[in-house]
Amino acid sequence: MICALDVGNTNIVLGVFDDDYTLKYSWRIATDASKTEDELYVIIKSFFKDKEISFDFFKGVVISSVVPGMIFALKLLSKKYFGLEPIVVSNAINTGLVVPEPYTSKLGADRIVDIVGAKVSNYLPAIVVDFGTATTFDYVDENMIYKGGVICPGINISADALYQKAAQLPRVEIERVDSSLGMDTITQMQAGLFYGFIGQFEAIINSMKKEIGKDVKVVLTGGLAKLLSKNSKQIDIIDEELTLKGIIEIYKLNK
Repeated sequence: MICALDVGNTNIVLGVFDDDYTLKYSWRIATDASKTEDELYVIIKSFFKDKEISFDFFKGVVISSVVPGMIFALKLLSKKYFGLEPIVVSNAINTGLVVPEPYTSKLGADRIVDIVGAKVSNYLPAIVVDFGTATTFDYVDENMIYKGGVICPGINISADALYQKAAQLPRVEIERVDSSLGMDTITQMQAGLFYGFIGQFEAIINSMKKEIGKDVKVVLTGGLAKLLSKNSKQIDIIDEELTLKGIIEIYKLNK
């Protein structure tokens, strides 16, 4: 078995793969950078116990994290309880992705695994969109050459900003709404967030396609991807397992 840990700013996705790289189980854990390797072990052990899985069953561990403060604890977790040196996703290992100049930043692990997941799913060329804490848009051609992208606030960040910065506005649930004419504060906020989210998404996609100069697939992943599914004609594919597909492929490339 192989254990894959995908650490986002909000959640950690824990995936268990068989030796043939088939996803067998997955769970979500709230991201908490203060947790030690021992605390993480207790949480993961409870998931494994329910499925009668032992830490001794694993022959590989792969970690993708956008939270630098958690990488140290996860490495210790792998060495101490799995007895394995983990593969950590970064630009320093083999990913198959070419990031040419003039791009000067290091592409985040979350975006790398999404792109690799799109590659192994035969989605490329594509604009890969991940709705996480931030919303990221990445265009990659059929040769796995990175062509650029966009980073903007996720819908939950926008909702939190309204609640924190406007004294009389409440915290609201993010929901799909059928009318832009809300009849109270809560439904008006929900309408603003929902239709603003769709407008932002479609404006960015339209702008990217115009610059690309051709129609390419738009591939969505992330917890809020389904929120858009019935309200935008720009979506070609929703793949909730895209990230884990990418992580396990990178494990295969580097094991």
